[in-house]
Amino acid sequence: MIRVLFFLLASSFIYAQDIDYKYFGKPYYPEEYLGKGDSLKWPIIFDISIDIKDIKGLDEKKDYFFSKLVVSSFSEYNAQYTTKAGVTIDLLPEEFFGLHTKENSFTTNIESQPNYYQKENYDYLFYDNFILKSVSLVEAPFDHNWNLTNFPFDTQKLRLKFITKVDTSIIRLRPSHVFKSTFNKSMENLKEGFNVESIEYNYSYNVDESDLIKISPKVTRGLVTETFEVILNLDRQGSWIFLKLFMGGILSFFISCMIFLIPKYKELESKVSLGVGAIFGAIGNRYFVDSSLENVQIFTKADAVSNLIIFMVIFNILVMILQNSKYEFLSFFQSTWNSLVYSVYAFTILLFTILLW
Repeated sequence: MIRVLFFLLASSFIYAQDIDYKYFGKPYYPEEYLGKGDSLKWPIIFDISIDIKDIKGLDEKKDYFFSKLVVSSFSEYNAQYTTKAGVTIDLLPEEFFGLHTKENSFTTNIESQPNYYQKENYDYLFYDNFILKSVSLVEAPFDHNWNLTNFPFDTQKLRLKFITKVDTSIIRLRPSHVFKSTFNKSMENLKEGFNVESIEYNYSYNVDESDLIKISPKVTRGLVTETFEVILNLDRQGSWIFLKLFMGGILSFFISCMIFLIPKYKELESKVSLGVGAIFGAIGNRYFVDSSLENVQIFTKADAVSNLIIFMVIFNILVMILQNSKYEFLSFFQSTWNSLVYSVYAFTILLFTILLW
């Protein structure tokens, strides 16, 4: 008798665990009753593909950029589904998710009305079990958080975010494995010096504790939304920018090295003039770098290089002062040739260490 009772309790527990309340209708999310004869099953899977036509307005002083792109989504269901009970449910993609754009008084969004294609008329546009395709043209600004740690050899990640409007229990977003996201190889307005290297994907989730949903008789939780990110990896071709930023500073360093080409204890005034000129050149280069990265609050590779130039110029001046003083310690640096070779060697090694780090 005890065994029979235990079996009944265990069976009822397992049965309760297997009940999927999202098909029961109100009050259980999504509050749509679906019977055994209904073919609609949650979650609905949407495959997404984008084709990026152009990118413009990419500026380190702005927290957004503009993009023109074509967004395609695929669904296994038509635009509407009518249940066996006669209730019509809208299943268009825009009812379930949307592309997040930046909106303010200085920017505008241009999004065309989606065009819909059905498999029965355009069989060549579909794959797997998908039967409805939505295509829309979007021209809009998007948020961008600059990562300039490695400037001027930095890589930027431009994120295009598709955010669900409903709970993740009834929707899934995926990248299309057949019509993969692409980009125009030669974008007319992409800032010179940047190249789009690749596209990758990322998922994140947000729980809205203020928007509660009931998923079973005893369980209520916050609505969970999904963010599907299509990430464009932009590589900056920084060689010319490096020369533009640091040519003056590097020349200042070599001017300071000319101190060691003047014989020891001779032409002290000329040595001082070279040293002072090099210091002003290095500090001016530092100011030029700062003005190029206005409002950037992090320490970048450009900062490290400009600080290295100032440090090595000061180092050369201190060695020059030591050589022309009455003190004879640090015998290695008493030789102008040794000082010249050591300074150039140390500067080269430290510079490449910064650039490759």
